[in-house]
Order: sequence, then C-alpha cells, then structure tokens
Amino acid sequence: MTCLNVFSVEQVIPICLRKLTAVIINRYDLPKGIDRSFSRPGRPAPLKLRINRLETVWRLIVLTSLLLLLPAASSASPPQKYWVIFRDKGDEQEISLRLDSLKQGWPDRSLKRRQKAGVQVTASDLPLAQEYLAQLAAKGVKIESQSRWINGVSASLKVPEVEQLRALPFVESIRPVAIFTLDQLSEVDEQEAIDFGKEYYPAHELGDYGPSYRQAELAGVVEAHKRGLTGKGVLIGMLDSGFQLDHRALAGMDLVGQYDFIFNDPDPSYDPRTDPKGQASHGTGCLSVIAGYEPGKLVGIAPKASFALGKTEYTGSETRAEEDWWIEGIEWLEKMGADVVSSSLTYRDWYFASELDGETPLVSRAAQRAAELGMIVCISAGNAGPKPITIGAPADAPDVLAVAAADSTGAITRFSSRGPSADGRIKPDIAAMGRKVVCVSPLTYDECARWNGTSLACPIVAGVAALVIEAHPDWSPDKVREALRETASQAFCPDDSAGYGLVDCEEALKYPCISGRVMMEGGEVPNGDLFIFTIESLDSRKRLSDVHFVSSIQIDHFGRFELPCVKDGRYELLSIWVNRKEKKTFSDTREIQVPPSASVNLILKAQP
Repeated sequence: MTCLNVFSVEQVIPICLRKLTAVIINRYDLPKGIDRSFSRPGRPAPLKLRINRLETVWRLIVLTSLLLLLPAASSASPPQKYWVIFRDKGDEQEISLRLDSLKQGWPDRSLKRRQKAGVQVTASDLPLAQEYLAQLAAKGVKIESQSRWINGVSASLKVPEVEQLRALPFVESIRPVAIFTLDQLSEVDEQEAIDFGKEYYPAHELGDYGPSYRQAELAGVVEAHKRGLTGKGVLIGMLDSGFQLDHRALAGMDLVGQYDFIFNDPDPSYDPRTDPKGQASHGTGCLSVIAGYEPGKLVGIAPKASFALGKTEYTGSETRAEEDWWIEGIEWLEKMGADVVSSSLTYRDWYFASELDGETPLVSRAAQRAAELGMIVCISAGNAGPKPITIGAPADAPDVLAVAAADSTGAITRFSSRGPSADGRIKPDIAAMGRKVVCVSPLTYDECARWNGTSLACPIVAGVAALVIEAHPDWSPDKVREALRETASQAFCPDDSAGYGLVDCEEALKYPCISGRVMMEGGEVPNGDLFIFTIESLDSRKRLSDVHFVSSIQIDHFGRFELPCVKDGRYELLSIWVNRKEKKTFSDTREIQVPPSASVNLILKAQP
C-alpha cells in the first residue's frame, strides 16, 4: 500500500481504491458495465462509463482493508517517487531574458521542425527555476528526473518530506509518479524460427526482403523503396527497454544519440550489473523493424534514417515502468530535433478507463505536447484486446498515432487493444502488420524471428511516416498525420478496432490525389481524333493575384488518370472528345474539393 505513505486519510483512500480496483479488475478480467451509446456522426459526446455491482463489491472490500491497515501502514514509511510540480518558471522579470537566451542556443534541427508546425520556443521550454531546485536541494531532496513541459521534478520522498514540500510557496501540487505494468511481448507474442531455405520472396533493388516482404508490402512500402525512399535525412527517436546494436542487421544504422534514463548514463544497452536478462530484447526487436538491413532476411521500413535511442523502461521481475523516465526521454528527443517517435509501450494499470482521455495521464500530456511541437508520435495501442476501451496511455492523446495490429491478410488481431478513448474519440488511429512480423532475434548475431504484438506494428507506421517526411520535407506535421489517416484502408468509415485502417505509404505519398477514369457511356475508352482533359483550380480563378492553375491530364489505355499532391482547394475537371467522322462532341465535367483525395469517373456524353 505504497500510496499510504503520502497523503492524509481523506486523500489516501480514493487513490488506493483507484489503483487496487484497477489491478483487481485487469488481473481477474472482471467486467465493467459499458454504455456505448453516444452520438454519431459529428464529434461524439463523452462516453458514459458505469461501474457494475461486482466492482462496487471490490471497492467495499478494498476500503475496509485500507481502514484496518491504515495505522500500521502509516507507521512504516519507505520513500516513494512523486512529482513535485511548480507554479511557474521563476521570476517573471527574468523569464523574458532567459527566453531570449534560450532561443539563441536552441538546436537548429528542432527549430526547423517546429517552424513547420507553426510553433516557436516558448516559456514552457525554459529549464526549471534554479532557485526552486536549490531550495529542494537544501531540504535534502534528491531529484531523479526533471520535466520542462510538466514544470516539475520527480523525487523519492517520505511522508514528512511531502508535507514539508507542500507548504513551499512555489509548489503547486504533489502527485505520485504513475507506475505501470508493461504490455510485454511474452504475454501474447512468441518468437517463431524462420527456415530461410524453404521460402522464396521477391528480390528488389534495395535488397532481398526475404520473409520481411509481406510486412513491407502490406504497408505500401515496397513501391516507396522502388522510388528510392529509405528514410534518409529523417531522425527517428525510439523510447523502449534498451537496445543491443551488435546484430549484423543493425551494423549500418546511423546512430546520432543514445541515453539510459533509468540509470542516467549514455549507454542504453544491456548491462548485466543492473539489468535483468532480456532487458534490451523488446527495444532491439522493435528497432530492427525500421532500421534492420540484412539482405535475404530483413529489410527495414526506413533503413537509412538516423536514430536516437532512449532507454526508459525497466523489465525487472515486476515489469514496472515509471512515467518520469518516459517524459524525460521524449523531451530529450524533441530538443534533439527528432521528426518521428516510435514507442512500443502502453501503460494502463494506474488509470481507470474513464481517465484515459488524453489529458489526465501525464505521459499523454507529454506525448500531446511533442505532437504539437511537430513530432509524429507513434505509440502501440496495446495487447489488451478484444475488449473495448483497452487503449492505454499515451496512445489516448489526440494527436498521437495509436497503432493497432493486423495479420498478414489485413484483419485486426484479437489481442490488439480497442478504443474508443474515454471521451469518445476514434482510437486506435491506424493499423499495420503485427502478427508474425520479422525482426532480429535478440542476443544473436545474425538470426531473425517472427514476433506478434502491437509493439511490432508501431515501428512500421513510424517508418512509413519517415518515408513520407523524406519525400515531402515541406509538409507540416498536421499534413503528414492527415495523409497517413486519410489514405488508410478504411478512412471512409473509421472504427474502434483499426481506426482509419491499414497504413498505405504509397497513397500517403501522393496525398491529396485526384484520380479516376474517363470513358464513354458504353464503357469504351475515347481514342483518336481530338481529346482534351484538363483540371482547373476554381479558387485561383477567382483570385487574380494567384497563378491560375490549369493542367492537361493524360489517360492510359484503360482510361485511368492520376494527379498526385495537388494543393488544397476546389477543382473543375473537364473532358472533351470530338468524333470528327461523325461530327459529334462528347464531354463531361465535375467539381471536386480536396483534401481528402478524390476519386471521380467522367462519363462522356454526346452534346447537342
């Protein structure tokens, strides 16, 4: 009952009830009554959650136990980790001077990415006030983590220390650091050996994909690789359990930064002195899905991207993760200038489903802030399906891409966590292959294996995002996210299992695209004589200051046409065919609005 070491009786009981009830319900699979009736279409009303009688009984049992154990628990007070959140960033008169100095020294890569998002360096980026840190140090507080965005520190404290710190004028609040149980690969995932001698897979200029071909093909990546896109020039950040880089498939990876936020050292690899066996396995496998390159065995989604690796999760006997490590890690990646973040860890146990609203969990706030600053943040949806509302944090944040898992046919797996979010938003956002995904086999030099889990689907989507950014470095982060969602397989009817559907790199690269067919009323394709097919911007026609856009479009022998990456706006499509022999004119015209991408068929009809 570690919560009892912090608060008064009135504060202890609700917190402990929340934690213990959630653990009991999750562990023993107790049902929660769910009223899924909310208004659609339009923005859904907040989801109404009601706790059934069984959960109420558990609450009473836990409450009784707490009241009986309270005196003994209060007498023993081992330190626990808490957030100490400050009211401000210090003296207001000095903030402007500090901010000017901060802007001058801010990394260029981060600034350029922020500019695409329309965001500058602000007071939230300022380091914590030194005078506040000094006062904490004077009271013997040993700071473990700092967060600029949360404006606070984490530290291990005892009850008397917590009460003393509460009284400080610059302290706004103190709250426990959330502790979670990780969605481990071993729970629903297994390694499956690959017999390379019995399977044939198509070869390609980038190298033989081997058994990794299907995960690339299903995500529309093979065509992107044919165009020469490999993620070059894009910085991908990964936050996970650690990384072993001595596998041959990772030998050519461009590593620009790494850090262990658990033990505060620059090496996130396995350390036998402090880490349990297999500590780095999860992170290594996920990394290889993007960065791996071993012809004939594995070709990653974006193998020539640059990478920054943060170790933020400890896979000890209790498989605990603490949110301060993750928050510190994502702030580090943002300042370094990462364009994309892939984190295949989802946290659920600390919160009730009703609290997974993208705002209550601090990790979700941090992930949302990272997205607002221009990062494409990809988070695994979790392996708690098929029950509804099993998406965890920070996948619940609005602008985070929560990634579901599909099998090789594109069907969503049973284990993939379902949405919606607590406030009724579509979650997950997108899906990729997450069953029998090929990645390196950790603790080996050159072996590969197949794994299952949303943990493997997440880096596929992150890799696709890197390819899109490489192809369109001028696109805003919002447009990248929009392109990934709106070109996915079921963007026309998103749901709480797959979100907008399977990611499609090929279509996202062309977003928004105008495509379709031109044909006669009988279905034949016009040929010979005089044929004209144009697309005209109706918006620039009305704005004389703009360059008037008129483009001639070619069709193939099936009548198909495609115009990729058009600007947002209204367009008129006009097709005319003149049959000189019969002296007849056939035509059709359509008006469309993009985005999203539009598919339209023009049927040429005889004109009087």
